[in-house]
Amino acid sequence: MKKTGILFLVFLTSCVEKFDFNITRENEGVVIESYISNMSYNESLVIPSDGEHFRVKVSQISDVDNIRDVKIEDASVFLKDSEGNEWEYTPSNITPGEYVLFYNDLKAKPGVNYQLNVVLSGGQHFESAWEALPEFSNEEMGNFVISEEAKEEYVYEAGEPVVKEIEGLNVSIQILQKTNEEQYNYRWSFEPLWMYKATLAEVVRSDRVDCWVRNDFYQREFVLGQVKNGGVPKELFYLQTKGNEKAFLYFSTLVNQDILSDGYYNFWKELESQKNKGGLFDQPPFGLSTNFKATNSDWTVNGYFGVVARSGKRWTLDPKELSYIIKNTTYDTCLLRINEPGPKVDQCYFCDAYNMGDATITPPNWWE
Repeated sequence: MKKTGILFLVFLTSCVEKFDFNITRENEGVVIESYISNMSYNESLVIPSDGEHFRVKVSQISDVDNIRDVKIEDASVFLKDSEGNEWEYTPSNITPGEYVLFYNDLKAKPGVNYQLNVVLSGGQHFESAWEALPEFSNEEMGNFVISEEAKEEYVYEAGEPVVKEIEGLNVSIQILQKTNEEQYNYRWSFEPLWMYKATLAEVVRSDRVDCWVRNDFYQREFVLGQVKNGGVPKELFYLQTKGNEKAFLYFSTLVNQDILSDGYYNFWKELESQKNKGGLFDQPPFGLSTNFKATNSDWTVNGYFGVVARSGKRWTLDPKELSYIIKNTTYDTCLLRINEPGPKVDQCYFCDAYNMGDATITPPNWWE
């Protein structure tokens, strides 16, 4: 087993990605988050996954510190292509400021250019540059590669920090060998899913025993890479196994692999570098690249409209591949609390009371 001597300190950081605000902003502005890919909603179901329709998020910023932005819920959003087609986004009835393309077979096609347009209720119009799929957009994903690794990190025992060895896995993706000399721009993102079991459900005769859990903030970080020849693995994420309830019963993550244009890659690279400055008092991200412009107002506009070549694959933790057994400590932990006073309504008795994500007793549609 590979061991490293890295000590991890935990700092309070924000999980909210903010794109741009000008320190001396005088005009109002919007942030637009958007992309389309060459994978349709119906094709994404096959991975398997919950499926994804293309979405746009629109928010307004006007104050100099951008502490709180305002979701814009009454915009008109539409997609154009160079063949004269147009598709209108529908406002989401779940997420404020989000707009969805409910076309199950729609996807970006090679040789076709696309433009995103946003019109606010006040008439302000914003349009992106015309974008197209990267030239090499038919690449499949390689196989996953896992390696066991024990890391040292601080844990608290009796109120004191103690260095402990934590077992876990490094998960990488094998990048396929290239047959040309072109440089590929990659971005990997993740959608984790795990199971949680209420081990004392029988005590209160609960029927909410097994839950499937999602968490928008776990594995939120993306991974970037530029590759010319391929044939090498790229590390994606580290999964702790010892003492991690996510790994006790079932854990998988949908890995999205996107090939990006140079402009879209540079946008994410700039965002990554500003996020990784590290200091608690660093100024938030500003001055990022954008391919949007305001056509009829002096409003500023930030964000980027990307057209990406996407492939996806689900990685599932297989305990049989490990050289050790993952011990499920949930029952022992809950048993220590069984005599606590008060109603028994927490996650030990009802799985949907689990406090580390959005837990539901309904399995994903693709589960069977």
